[in-house]
Amino acid sequence: MDPAVAAVAVAIFGYALVERRLWHTPISGAMVFTAAGLLASEQVTGLVNPAEAGHGAMIFLELTLAVVLFSDAMGANVGSWATEAPLPGRLLGLGLPLTMAVGWMLGWALFHDLGPWGAALLAAVLAPTDSALGLPVITDERVPRLIRHALNVEGGLNDGLVLPFVTIFLALAQEEENAAGSGYAVTVLLRALVASAAVGLALGAVGAVALRWSKNSGWSGRRWQSAALLALAVLAYVLADLIDGSGFIAAWVAGLAAGLVARESLSAALRLPEEAANLGVSVSFMLFGALFLAPALESATWTAVAYGLLSLTVIRMVPVALALSRSRLAPQTVAYVGWFGPRGLASIVFAGLVATSGLPEQGQIVPVVMLTVGMSVVLHGITAPSGARRYGRWYAGAVAHSPEIREAAPAPGGGGRGGGGPPAAGSADRLDRRLQGRGPGSGEQLVH
Repeated sequence: MDPAVAAVAVAIFGYALVERRLWHTPISGAMVFTAAGLLASEQVTGLVNPAEAGHGAMIFLELTLAVVLFSDAMGANVGSWATEAPLPGRLLGLGLPLTMAVGWMLGWALFHDLGPWGAALLAAVLAPTDSALGLPVITDERVPRLIRHALNVEGGLNDGLVLPFVTIFLALAQEEENAAGSGYAVTVLLRALVASAAVGLALGAVGAVALRWSKNSGWSGRRWQSAALLALAVLAYVLADLIDGSGFIAAWVAGLAAGLVARESLSAALRLPEEAANLGVSVSFMLFGALFLAPALESATWTAVAYGLLSLTVIRMVPVALALSRSRLAPQTVAYVGWFGPRGLASIVFAGLVATSGLPEQGQIVPVVMLTVGMSVVLHGITAPSGARRYGRWYAGAVAHSPEIREAAPAPGGGGRGGGGPPAAGSADRLDRRLQGRGPGSGEQLVH
C-alpha cells in the first residue's frame, strides 16, 4: 500500500480530533493540511513520492474541483442574487476582468520570457478566489450580510467564469510557442466552450428534471438523490473530457442548469456533493503541500515571491476598489472585500493543467501559482478571524452613529466561530443558502 494513503488518513484523523478546538484560533483547516503535506513531501520525509502519487493525485484534484464547481453553481441561486444586490455583479462583471488585466500587465513586466499569452495565462490562473480559506470572513454574523453574501457568491462563481479564459489563453500560449499546431486555439474554443457547455447544459437540465419528477412521484429519497447529483457532476466532467473538451466547464454549466431548473426542490439533496467536496478540498490541500508547494519553495525566486505578494494585494485590491468605486461603500468595506480574496483549489488545479500541457513556460508559471496559493493559505488564514472581528466592530460603531442604517445591523449575539461553529472547509458558496435567510437591509450599502 502506498504510504501516501496512510499519510492522508493520519492527517484526516488527526485534524478530526482538534477541528472544533481550532475554530477559536487563527489556524485554518487549509493551513493544517498544507503543513501536513509539506511534512509528508519528498523534500522532508519522503512519504509522498511524486513519481508514484502524481498521476492519481491530479485525477483526484480534478474530480474534486469538478464536484466543487457543480455544487457551487447549483447552490448559487443566480436568479436571486443578481436582483438582490449589485455587489456580486460588480465583483464578477468588472472586478474579475480588471484583476486578470492588472495581473497580465504586471506578469509580463516581471516575467519577460512568458510572452503576452503566457502572462495572460498566469493572470487568469490566479484570478479566481476561494473564500473558504478564511471562513470567518463570510460566517461571522457581525459582518453585514450584504458583504458576506457578495464575497460568498464571488468565491462560488468566479472559478467557473475564469475557466474559459484559462482554456483559451493556454491554447494561445501553446500556439505562440509552437507547442500546438496552427488553429489549435479555435479547436479548443469550439470543444471546450461550445461542446462542453452543451454537454453540461443538457445533462444538468435533463438530470434535474428527472430527479425532481422522481422525488415528486415518491420514487426516490434524499440519500439517493444526493448520490445522483454527485454522479451527475462526475458524468458531466467525464463526457466532456471524452470529446477533448473541458470537463470543468461542463460540470459548472451542469450545476448552473440543475440549479435553475430544480434548485429549491433538490436543495436538501445537494448535501452529499457538498460534503464530498469539503473532504476532497481538505485532502487536496495536503496533496498541494506535498506535490506542489514543497518543490516550489525549494526553487523559489524573489521575482516569483514578489508577483505572489502583488497578486494578493495590488492585483486583487485595486480592481476591487475600481469595481466598487460608485457603490457608496466606505473605504473600510472596500479594503475588507479587496483583501479577502484568497487563492485556493481552482488555481492549484488550473496550474496542474498547465504543468501537463507541454507548454515550455510551465516551469515559470506553475511555481509562481503554487507560491501564491501557499502565501494565501497562511496570510488569509491568519488574518480572517481578527479581520472579521475588527471589521464587525467598526460596522457596529458605524451603525451606532448612523440611525439610517440601524436596520442593517447584525443580529445580537452573532459570533463568527462561536455558537455552533462554521461548516467544514470547502468552497465558500456552499454557505449561500444559509446567508439567504433574509434580504439585505436597505441601508447595508450605506456604511460610510
